[in-house]
Amino acid sequence: MSKWYTVACKHCGGEIPVNEDWDNPPVYHKECAWYEETCEICGGTLRIHRDWENPPRVHKECREAKANEWFERPCRHCGKPIRIHKKWDNPPEYHKECAWYEVKCETCGHAMNAHRGWEHPPRFCKSCKTKNDAKWYEKKCECCGKGMKVNRDWTNPPKFCDTCKQAHSPKAVACSHCGNSFTISAGTQINCKKNDWDLPKRCDECRELFRHKPFKTVKETGLLGGISFKTYNSKGQFIGESRDETGLFGDERRVHRSKTGKTVGVTREKTDLFGGSYRETTGPDGNVKSTSCERTGLLGDKYTESTGGSSGTKHITHTVISWFGKKFRETK
Repeated sequence: MSKWYTVACKHCGGEIPVNEDWDNPPVYHKECAWYEETCEICGGTLRIHRDWENPPRVHKECREAKANEWFERPCRHCGKPIRIHKKWDNPPEYHKECAWYEVKCETCGHAMNAHRGWEHPPRFCKSCKTKNDAKWYEKKCECCGKGMKVNRDWTNPPKFCDTCKQAHSPKAVACSHCGNSFTISAGTQINCKKNDWDLPKRCDECRELFRHKPFKTVKETGLLGGISFKTYNSKGQFIGESRDETGLFGDERRVHRSKTGKTVGVTREKTDLFGGSYRETTGPDGNVKSTSCERTGLLGDKYTESTGGSSGTKHITHTVISWFGKKFRETK
């Protein structure tokens, strides 16, 4: 007959009856062998045996569900996987050791840390940035009054904001005198609009030609006997020439051409409402460029008075005799 003996419970120390024939005699009372803990995920109850070396902290089903909330994607720098949770609002795109790199200040060369995810990494260290920021000030656009950021180091600070410059982008036009193409800048367009001026019609070269007054018009005869009236500025630079021609319908007219041969105007005799005669010059577009008529001064001197241009400027032309006895027309 088997014998019975007692052992001490490893938890409470009380006696446990044990039969000598048992292969695995108990070391705990039934009520002592198990205890309860709380699942770290769901908060529910976990039954745990006191002999387990690594007691569970979560339910099996909770652990499996938790594992499904994670996924992997490659680091944008090294390409190795990053574990990411589905509930993260801003999941990382780089490993911690991959995210940062070193750049140097463009002014002093001081080393700085920059994140690979920054769209605009720093170009200057804090001290240099403070100095650079102090160079900037605000200036109002001369067209719309909007504030602009201007740097004190700029030799030619802008007068107009980007919006105004885009609204008046440079335009290519043909010079009304020589026909060559030239560009009217945004600044010129804005200034003309601001001051109610017409846009320039002549290129820089032709404007320079017409800037030097008085003009001198000389009657010349060609090799074949043709008569032309050539005009020069006060520096002796050739501006253009005029010739008397007859139109298709027999009308007499004087055609004006630039130095490039472009027709710039046609002058015809006209009569006003009171029977007075005058001359009218029209451009290639048919619009009146100027009018002129003969006048007599207080001392009986005869001259031609012409009015034209967008500003309605008056010019006086006299017949002058040079030291060598040659006649020419001088326009002031």
